[in-house]
Amino acid sequence: MSFKLVDNSNLDEATRILTEAFQDDPVINWVCNNPPSLELFFEFTLPVLVWHELSYLDPAGRGAASWLGPSQKLKWPINLSSAVTVLKIGGLIGIYRLLLSAIKTERYHPKRPHYYLFAIGVTPENKGQGLGTALISHMLKRCDAEGVPAYLENSKEENLPFYKGHGFKVLRQIRFSSSAPPLWLMWRDPSGPQ
Repeated sequence: MSFKLVDNSNLDEATRILTEAFQDDPVINWVCNNPPSLELFFEFTLPVLVWHELSYLDPAGRGAASWLGPSQKLKWPINLSSAVTVLKIGGLIGIYRLLLSAIKTERYHPKRPHYYLFAIGVTPENKGQGLGTALISHMLKRCDAEGVPAYLENSKEENLPFYKGHGFKVLRQIRFSSSAPPLWLMWRDPSGPQ
């Protein structure tokens, strides 16, 4: 299966896909203070990721994934516009929770070079058709070819078997606060000859 790189021409499509895919995500909804839609969250986050050229989508609009490479770092825009956007997403509680989640995930983020899966999602009507496997395998093949591990933060317990089936192991489970749902930090060593 071939995928299209996400750029300015299809950023809205990737945003739509991930908004639909994450609509029932417990951790993102908690962090964003349960907004009516996660569209603003992905409109805020995806542009920071796509210029790294590791974000891609299914040409039919059914699924998308966004990664960072081993030497790439997230550079969040810290300005009045971004503050207003975060305020619109979840209010003052959302700002607090977003900062808290950023601090805690950074604390546990592995220091060893790796590919980082920021988000992967399939629209609800297309689940169970192997598209998630195709999306994640696209980059895992590269991880194996380069001999580089992969890391992700899984926010749904029911997704654990999917990730474990692709070679990920749980490093630890964390919560951003006592009221937050659990988050599973997962690591995958490359397979095959290096």
